[in-house]
Amino acid sequence: MNIRQILAKNYINFRGWKTKRNIVVIESDDWGSIRMPSKEVVDLFKSKNYPVEKNKFTLYDGLERKSDLEELFKVLMSHKDSKGNNPVVTACAVLANPDFNKITESNFQEYFYEPLSKTYENYGENGLLEFWRQNGIKKNIFYPQFHGREHLNPTKWLKVLQSNNEMENDAFASKALLGLAGGQTDIKDLYMAAFEAIDSKEKEKVDKIAIEGLQMFEDTFGFKSISFMPSQSKQYEELSKTLIKSGVKFSQAGQFFIPTLNGNFIEQNNFWGHADKFGIKYWRRNCTFEPHKGTKNPIDSCLKEIEIAFRWGKPAVISSHRINYTSRINTEFRNQNLQFLNILLTKIIKKYPQVEFLNSEQLAREMMKSDTL
Repeated sequence: MNIRQILAKNYINFRGWKTKRNIVVIESDDWGSIRMPSKEVVDLFKSKNYPVEKNKFTLYDGLERKSDLEELFKVLMSHKDSKGNNPVVTACAVLANPDFNKITESNFQEYFYEPLSKTYENYGENGLLEFWRQNGIKKNIFYPQFHGREHLNPTKWLKVLQSNNEMENDAFASKALLGLAGGQTDIKDLYMAAFEAIDSKEKEKVDKIAIEGLQMFEDTFGFKSISFMPSQSKQYEELSKTLIKSGVKFSQAGQFFIPTLNGNFIEQNNFWGHADKFGIKYWRRNCTFEPHKGTKNPIDSCLKEIEIAFRWGKPAVISSHRINYTSRINTEFRNQNLQFLNILLTKIIKKYPQVEFLNSEQLAREMMKSDTL
């Protein structure tokens, strides 16, 4: 990290709720969401000169497989903290994906979705949800929280499809979600931010989606999601009012972006433990372990951020997206990143013998025990 980055990391950590414990939380977005269905589709789009290589998510990200969870779980189970607990990944998940067949039948005039269980079935991953419950949740190594009903804004996506854009039409035909900008469509900022809304009509639609998604989360996993992470860190401010009525108490997005009428965004920064006017409290993802970004040394960089967090009495909340751990497009890429994760966990435990690994719900409950800022 350069001096500017170090100063920024110190700034986001020095205010707000504190703890004397060395707590580490790993938060990982996008589980359950489709993106690119296969390497063959990626290669097809490359051959058509679509800019999939400009975005790592269209180059490497795809729906998780059972083997991905098995390999990730092996790494997590091979480490223990000071209390004998394994590291745990908080899997920020979506509960649905587009139903491409029904949308086609409506001539792109209506949006339809399928539940996550159906998506897994369509991808040949029958039983993956039960595997997740029995081997992830029960062992507290892969614990879900709410990321959205799906990882897209249905209204904006339908507009893109109706615009007859060749690249997006090809993506739809391949059952892929691109979400690529760069002059490829006439829609600014595209459609991957599920909770982006500006006028009252859009907000009403997204409110209903959030409520339905949170109920689907509870029906799927058997408990409410106490925390929430908006896709692409974008949401309209009043969404908090809807979330808190459905049982959400904390946002993982201490930094998020509010859309404006002119198409820009207002950056919203919250310190640790800050409550907005609707009652949602915030924490910060103050560490990053994202090998997909091509950081020169993602392990040492993350360790430096952990050191800063602990210095200010903050938990180390590590952002580490699913893209790093899925093999649907590139198995070697996944395996390399699992090796990096294994090294990172080894170094954390060695450097901080009193470290405690918590999931996001456990972090929320620790913060609820005390209002000390």
